Amino acid sequence: MEDLFANCNLCPRKCGADRTAGKTGFCGMPGYPVVNLIKLHYGEEPIISGKNGSGTVFFEGCSLGCVFCQNYTISRGPTGHGTAMDKESLSSAYLKLQDQGANNINLVTPIHFAPAVADSVALAKSRGLNIPVAVNCSGYDLVRTLKLFDGLVDIYMPDMKYFSSSFSSEYSHASDYFSVCCSAIDEMVRQTGSIKLGEDGMLKKGVIVRHLILPGGLFDSKHVLDYLTSRYGNRIYISLMSQYTPMPSCTGKLAKRPSERSCSSLADYLASKGQVNAFIQEYDSSGKEMIPDFNA
Repeated sequence: MEDLFANCNLCPRKCGADRTAGKTGFCGMPGYPVVNLIKLHYGEEPIISGKNGSGTVFFEGCSLGCVFCQNYTISRGPTGHGTAMDKESLSSAYLKLQDQGANNINLVTPIHFAPAVADSVALAKSRGLNIPVAVNCSGYDLVRTLKLFDGLVDIYMPDMKYFSSSFSSEYSHASDYFSVCCSAIDEMVRQTGSIKLGEDGMLKKGVIVRHLILPGGLFDSKHVLDYLTSRYGNRIYISLMSQYTPMPSCTGKLAKRPSERSCSSLADYLASKGQVNAFIQEYDSSGKEMIPDFNA
């Protein structure tokens, strides 16, 4: 699938960069996967992390580029400390995580490397990978790119960050975020079906949509919750996160946390929609506590 990197249109930016020739588009990355960190991670939702941890692979670069990104040290482009990995080395890493007892393989921000990552998952499965594979992404993803993972991925963990195009334009330079995200989540739900838990209480198949509460974003958040509950209801999990922590690049209203009152109000609002499959993060959670020690 290397030709998909030659005139890259894997994400909605559709840069057309020839990443096989050293050119880079919005994501800033070459035409092969670059991994910053591989580890057992315990900071995900309980049905993902469990007691054994999630076998997490953190890829560098990102096609969305939110100004408040908590992983900004690796999402802005190459750090110089990442490791280039082909499908063989990636598949070996997944199998090693499985041997360490990981509940799942958790691929964080892999979509701009989708062709190579899909190949690596297929190879790992042929070599004995039998734990669920999860894609952890921004939600700003093209359906045709997600189809590369069809039959390979068991769990999707997309964000749905914004409803308003004014917010998505200001914070992520993506005025079309909401419409793109709606189509992407539809495809994810089509691939995985409704929530399926194992006897151990861990998620085996399904979609968890995450929404990070932003300062000043109360009404935007309500629109997001309205959409998710009306379209999918309890076929999916909704994870309402209050961990927003201002990063060094944040100014103005983004320089402070959302109020505890706003977070509590949204939790009550979600409950009022009849959403049983939900995770509500405690207000005293901090994004900084959940940021791994990246190689940067």
